Amino acid sequence: MKKDIQSFFDFERSDAKLAALLITPTFLLVIGVVAYPLIYSFVMSFGDVEFANIKDYNFVGISQYVKTFTDPDFIQSLKVSSYFVFFTVLIKLVLGTLIAIMLKEKFVGRSLARALIIIPWATPFVVVGLMWKWMLHSKVGVINYFLQKLGIIQDNIPFLSSKIFAMPFVVTADVWQGTPFFVIIILAGLQTIPNDLYEAAHMDGATEIKAFFFITLPLIKFPLFISAILGTIFAINSFDLFFVLTKGGPGNITTNATLFVWNNAFKFYHLSYASAISYVILMFSMLVTIGYVIIMRKIQVE
Repeated sequence: MKKDIQSFFDFERSDAKLAALLITPTFLLVIGVVAYPLIYSFVMSFGDVEFANIKDYNFVGISQYVKTFTDPDFIQSLKVSSYFVFFTVLIKLVLGTLIAIMLKEKFVGRSLARALIIIPWATPFVVVGLMWKWMLHSKVGVINYFLQKLGIIQDNIPFLSSKIFAMPFVVTADVWQGTPFFVIIILAGLQTIPNDLYEAAHMDGATEIKAFFFITLPLIKFPLFISAILGTIFAINSFDLFFVLTKGGPGNITTNATLFVWNNAFKFYHLSYASAISYVILMFSMLVTIGYVIIMRKIQVE
């Protein structure tokens, strides 16, 4: 018996036992924090549970899911999310590629620039939202101040309560915060390209633009796709910026899908409906990701 106990705790001879011991706390934490809420919310999505009767579970089948596709407010939130995803990912890809190309070149202070570029990405979304909210403030915002000093506007503009400016500035705040992430991934891909290819292209008379489209772009396709996939997932799940900057207003102009879920769960207390919406959003995220992967594989084969 004593030998059995000693052999069980003899981690030096059994890497599997040591690995299991180290993984167990994290595994239990994941089950408690991730798996259980997922299963609970999935079961709840097939019921009719509200905060007032949270202990009463009435099975209603897929009626909550049917409701999502007939709810005009949810469809509007999907349109807002689609707008947000398209423009943020597109702008981040363009800016991220341009900045990564610049940071690849040798210049004085390149190491410092590479370090500083990470700061926006390392800043929490709530802090970014508060910062942009004060910058865009209709009375004390620095953007209104500079626009008046430059003579572009005469009166202060309430950007975040304007139907014209609210959504573009939410996109702008997210682009400012998320572009460094794209820069890091694309820069890593650029550094794997041998300089011999560019030297040979220049000897053949290729311009910088041609070298970019025929050498750089084809060789960083994989980092670009990875950036696009992760950026799309992050954008679909974006909540903090919308909540801090506009809370979905004015009206529902900036109410994206995740904010719509939060409103139904914690504002209107429609817990089952909010759970169903969450899984519909998850389904869309999976479909978009699968689409990206299919396109990426086709391009790699070609």
